[in-house]
Amino acid sequence: MRMKSRRTLAILLCMVLLLTLAPSGFAVDLDAPNTLTVNFVPDDSGYREDLKTARIQVDLYLLAEAEAHETDDSYIYMLPAEGTPFHDEMVLLNDDLADAEKPEEQNNRDTVFEKFEPYAQAFAGIVLDGASDIPWTKSETAVAGDTTITLTDLKAGLYLLIIRGADLTEKSEDPEKGYVKKPEQASGGESAEKNSVYATRVVTDDYEYLYRPQLLTVPTKLNDKSEQQYNTAYGEWINKLTIYAKPTRESNNGDLKIIKNVNNPGPDPVTFVFEVSWTGKDNTRVTKVVSMTFEGQTRREYDLLKSVPIGAEVTVTEVHSGIAYTAEISSQTIPAIAVTPPAEPGSKPVIPNVVEFTNDHTGPGGGHGVLNRFTAGETGNFEWSHYSDSLAAAETAADSNS
Repeated sequence: MRMKSRRTLAILLCMVLLLTLAPSGFAVDLDAPNTLTVNFVPDDSGYREDLKTARIQVDLYLLAEAEAHETDDSYIYMLPAEGTPFHDEMVLLNDDLADAEKPEEQNNRDTVFEKFEPYAQAFAGIVLDGASDIPWTKSETAVAGDTTITLTDLKAGLYLLIIRGADLTEKSEDPEKGYVKKPEQASGGESAEKNSVYATRVVTDDYEYLYRPQLLTVPTKLNDKSEQQYNTAYGEWINKLTIYAKPTRESNNGDLKIIKNVNNPGPDPVTFVFEVSWTGKDNTRVTKVVSMTFEGQTRREYDLLKSVPIGAEVTVTEVHSGIAYTAEISSQTIPAIAVTPPAEPGSKPVIPNVVEFTNDHTGPGGGHGVLNRFTAGETGNFEWSHYSDSLAAAETAADSNS
């Protein structure tokens, strides 16, 4: 026999906006079909045109079915059978809901809703990292060019919502082909430890979009401010819901390797500085500065991982080197950054985007100081003046003799 949890269940996620599309009467009807429309493009995000090029899939998992409450116009969750994947987490969730229903806790209900994202993460962990595959209850793929998906004929209950790329697979040896990702986020404060959170990926030619898993319950109600509520004090039951997802996005970037060779290095440490620049997707010029210090070595490598947009033309220029070192080539350009192929299991990835520089040690001495000069520009900002090593050394000597 299934255990029953006597809890009121009109619960919405803090981060989810539910809109009334059609009222269904004041009495809850758990036999009525429910409809969920997922809008996976925020209207004001500027993501619409790019996401139209992606094939997006929505997976919905029924965590617990609903059953009518004996005395109230509400419903309760029925615990899944003991030993099934969602049972233990549902027990914890129902305990939190029970605490919030106590009369002395009525002013502290917000603390329950703050826990819904962690619960969504916990259920997502069961679904995405479980030892056995858990089939979705409903799954639909967006038609090309659409930015919404509608799922129909949903049973009343609590659901986990996953939005992901339809062309990606859940478990893949190649992380770039899998839709599950665990980005890091701080748990609070600059000194706090970082925790991994579950997100699922949608990938286009230029960007990677990350969607957090969400919990939702159907049917539901809204309060008089269209905000989440715990009781059934407001309005009609809603059987047709719309959710507006809020993804984050990052540029699709590739790896770049800079190789530096030094012929006949001198006895003193010497630092070589490189300027890496390209034009970003928003037509702004981006520059990174990297350095390598040699202490007797003849070869070093520097990897810029996931740093340069795929397809961008990148120029790498050696802007500083030792006074006694002469560069054979001072600047190189890669026509288009290519995708780094996946590594074989247990091996490092082979980076296809490589520039290589070689310097000869042509005289006595080794390391040197870098002379930076800053002048006030017309706009009041400071501008950096580049000096060659010979000019920097000459001005430094002149200053010391004055």
